[in-house]
Amino acid sequence: MKRIIPIIAFVALLASCGVAAQQSDVVETSPSEEVVDIGYGKEVRGRLTTAVSSIPIKEDNPIPYRTIYEMIEGRCPGVTVQGNKILIRGISSINSSTEPLIVVDGTPQTNIDWINPNDVKSIDVLKDGGSSAIYGSRGANGVIIINLK
Repeated sequence: MKRIIPIIAFVALLASCGVAAQQSDVVETSPSEEVVDIGYGKEVRGRLTTAVSSIPIKEDNPIPYRTIYEMIEGRCPGVTVQGNKILIRGISSINSSTEPLIVVDGTPQTNIDWINPNDVKSIDVLKDGGSSAIYGSRGANGVIIINLK
């Protein structure tokens, strides 16, 4: 009996050291399908069941933007921009902050005034609880995901 317990422990140790399968960020799509950043990966827009909006970024935009706020203003339904304040789907709290969580290249930010609009690759807005659940209570007022070039 004394020899069986160490052998079982050794087998359990070997089983727990296995290599887990890794998931890549590569999503196989056709050229006509749009890929959206949803916080924990990328997904094809047709497969989404949550409220996610994307702001289209054009390289040859005839109207140059001075700030990132001008770039977001009026281009995404349910998003209100007033100066340097952004609200997603109106005021959702009485006592606490109503500002959305802003994630720039995977890092949460409190201020996005420093972002040059010419450096923006994509902007995705997660508007409901299902899409922003990965961020917990910080994403309760929505999440803006900005990817830079």
